[in-house]
Formats: sequence, C-alpha cells, structure tokens
Amino acid sequence: DNMLKDVIKRTIKRRGKVLMPVLGCGRAQEVLILIEKLVRNKEIDTVDVYIDGILWDITAIHTAYPEFLNRNIRKQIFHKDENPFLSPIFKRVGSAKERRGVIEDAKPCIILATSGMMVGGPSVQYFRAFAESDRNSLVFSCFQAEGCLGRRIQNGERQFVFREGKEQDIFECKMEVSKLEITGHSDRRQLMSFVYKCE
Repeated sequence: DNMLKDVIKRTIKRRGKVLMPVLGCGRAQEVLILIEKLVRNKEIDTVDVYIDGILWDITAIHTAYPEFLNRNIRKQIFHKDENPFLSPIFKRVGSAKERRGVIEDAKPCIILATSGMMVGGPSVQYFRAFAESDRNSLVFSCFQAEGCLGRRIQNGERQFVFREGKEQDIFECKMEVSKLEITGHSDRRQLMSFVYKCE
C-alpha cells in the first residue's frame, strides 16, 4: 500500500519509529505481509519490525495452517525461503524488559502491538513513550470504537492525561497520525455473489 510505504519512508528518514496498533488475528497478519512485501521488493529500507502482544503466537498458527490462506500466501509458505511470516525482519517482544529495550533503542523501527483500539496492552505503553516526538508516526489499521483512545486521537485530540495511582501524567501527542484502509468486510459485489450462490 502506497500510503503505508510513504509513512514508513518518511519516518525512517527522520530516524523515528512507526507504531501500528493492530487486532491480533487477521488484520495484524495482513499488515505483516504488506510490510514484508515492501522490504522484499526494496520499496522501503530493511528495518526491524517488532511484534508485541499475542500476535506472535497467532501468526505462528497462520503458518501452521496454510491451507486456510489465499493461494499466493499458501505458495509462499510452502517455499521456506519465501514464507513472509518467517522473514528475519520480524522480531518478537516477549517481556516488559524487551519492550523497554525497543523503546530506548535509538534506531528507527516498526512496532505492531495490541490492542488495536488502544484500550490497554502494549500499544498504549508504546504510545506513551513515543507520543511527544514528532519524528514518530502512529498508523491505525482497524476500526476505532467511539470513546477509545484510538478514536480520540483520530478525532484530533492531542492532549492526554494518564493516571498511575495518585500520579497524573499530562502529555501531548506530536506524532504523525495516519489511517491505513484495510477492511475485513465484503463489498456489494461480494455480497451479491454470495447470495446468488445460495441454494
């Protein structure tokens, strides 16, 4: 996707990090395939892509059952060197200590983390760490429900208060914010095709 390619290129050029809050199953794997393809085709520089949350385990299940994936991905998985999910660019983040390491590392990178709507989980921790630098980018790839942190950011809210116990942490989001349009819903043509095939 050209939008994703452009955001990644801009962010890497300014030595920033791209945070992508994702849904654990389906959407995350589509994004992984998109990024791997961009790197393989040399459309973006080779960059570490950190995978945090339950995504790693769910992606392993996708690789274990290629017969349920589309024909092109299936063919790639059966050729070990071409399996997009096994690309060396993908790095697992398996602990809070490793997460801190990713946050503190000065190198540009891409981070895929749950939850997709930023209602908790690693994506919120990364957001807090990266929000105040305009070198960094935030790319949404899934629907953001009304009232969740992701929707508030999409709606243009830029000042946030995080509470930890009695402490209040007030900060501003200066990240470049984008939305990657990927939908899991069928369009009219696909729905009509389904109806016509029903007995």
